[in-house]
Amino acid sequence: MKQPPLNPRQIKRTLKPRSALRQAETRVIFQPPIHPPQIGVRVFPEPIKGRLLKRPTRSGRRLATAEFDDSKLIGFLPDHLAFNPHVPTMDKKLVRPKFFDPTRKLKKGEYMVTTIFPPDQRRVFSDTSFPWCTVGRVDLGGGWGSRTLVGPRHLLCASHMMTWNPDNTVNQVTFTPSYFDGNAPFGNSGIIHWYAYQKVVGPNVNGGQIAQDYVLLVLSNRLGDICGWMGTRGYSDSWNGLAAWSHIGYPGDLNGGTRPSFQNGFSITGTQSGSDPTDEDALHQADVWPGQSGGPVFGWWSGEPWPRVSAVQSAQNSQTNLAGAGNDIPYLVMQALNDFP
Repeated sequence: MKQPPLNPRQIKRTLKPRSALRQAETRVIFQPPIHPPQIGVRVFPEPIKGRLLKRPTRSGRRLATAEFDDSKLIGFLPDHLAFNPHVPTMDKKLVRPKFFDPTRKLKKGEYMVTTIFPPDQRRVFSDTSFPWCTVGRVDLGGGWGSRTLVGPRHLLCASHMMTWNPDNTVNQVTFTPSYFDGNAPFGNSGIIHWYAYQKVVGPNVNGGQIAQDYVLLVLSNRLGDICGWMGTRGYSDSWNGLAAWSHIGYPGDLNGGTRPSFQNGFSITGTQSGSDPTDEDALHQADVWPGQSGGPVFGWWSGEPWPRVSAVQSAQNSQTNLAGAGNDIPYLVMQALNDFP
């Protein structure tokens, strides 16, 4: 059995918060806007080219992580950031009512489709310490989603959120770590390349797509140098049932997708595999609403001061929520790290 992730009680016992060790020396960088040639003319950025990769070949039913040195996929905690491994905080003066409350009591004859399993355990936060600042909101043509830094310029997110063009390009997106009410404390960035195993076209996905519903985006700005990043690690079925997982996303129901929410201490109740044993849909009942797609399902491991992402939130219905926990995520990240250090 592989070393399991830590549950919230173990995290609190083994990992201690600390203040920043030094002042930041890097400056905040923003993606430059595109200016129209004249008033009333719409101008859009050029689509971004990328690579559809072939899945790694393995013998028998060995998991990808059994053949992979995931010590190369560690996270990064900058000295200029405070460290808070427990739960993210919320400034009291920023608290406001929910934008949309799916748990409200309905009148007779009223119905509501929801994937919030009462009681709603998500908490909105404004914390900009590590690791909470490694997650942010991405804005794209069709709306917004949630994303995680897994390298100095490497962003892990859901494939179904991308605008896939017929020529295998994607439309430009803007990533803002720690996005909060339009505020960008670490700047933002566009993308210059992408990697995926499969083009998953949303908003609806099927069972054969969820396990590979992730894409690795290469940023034009090295936001990870100032925000840090999470590590990655393939998922093991031996961790099923452990209440050791956390998730961050930008749900539309709480504050219209303008503020991040956090939930921890939930379990992956089971996995569904296709013909390839390294393809897995991770079933869970963490509270998920549209806008949280692409957000990380992550855990903490003993001896490491950073969390690792093992799955990407993909889909939801009224019975269960699902994340793509394909064990080929580490290979995708490593390919991008090698090509774009």
